[in-house]
Amino acid sequence: MSMTSWMMAALCAVALASCEGPPTAVRPFAIVFVVESDPGVRLRRVRVFVDGEPAGETDSNGLVHTKIYGAPGQRLTIKHDCPDAHEAPSEPKILRLRKIDAVDSSDSPSMEFTLRCKPVSRLAVFIVRAKNGPGLPILLDGEGVARTNGSGVAHFSVRGAPGTEHRVELDTRQHPELLPHSPTHLFALSDGDDIFVINQSFDVETERWRRSRRRTRITKIE
Repeated sequence: MSMTSWMMAALCAVALASCEGPPTAVRPFAIVFVVESDPGVRLRRVRVFVDGEPAGETDSNGLVHTKIYGAPGQRLTIKHDCPDAHEAPSEPKILRLRKIDAVDSSDSPSMEFTLRCKPVSRLAVFIVRAKNGPGLPILLDGEGVARTNGSGVAHFSVRGAPGTEHRVELDTRQHPELLPHSPTHLFALSDGDDIFVINQSFDVETERWRRSRRRTRITKIE
């Protein structure tokens, strides 16, 4: 081997060694997984997996306390099972270990990582307040679900997937004196439990008003 060739080989070896750098030490990281259905609503008995290995099951507070051995900067794939009537995100979440999370002493802080199990259906509560409308049937998408009391108040609830649209109708067919006739209100369920309030005011058309309206004529003047 010529001197030039030897020097080029030596330079390449030095370059490779500098690129590889010193090996990164594996160390423990304290992790707390939090599983929620909605913000602040935690779920128990949900299994969490780190890179395919079980990390634990959430306790009564929706938490999994665990310790993971890895290197700072390492990326881990996090998956979790969700209970019935809940669904997990379609894609797994990625956890990146950071130096600050390393457990160097017994009082080192834990890293908190939140996972979500979204409810498949949502609860919608409807409250109807019908002024001058006692005893009116309430129809949900054409089906009777309630009736206003003597004060014109009724309430009912329904569950459905987020985005589901519902039509609420106050049926006045048995009360032709009420105006407007059978008013309808449209609603769409949001991605969360909700309360919808329907305030509907009715005018009462008396017999005298009806006779007055029947006597009204349009006269053509030539």
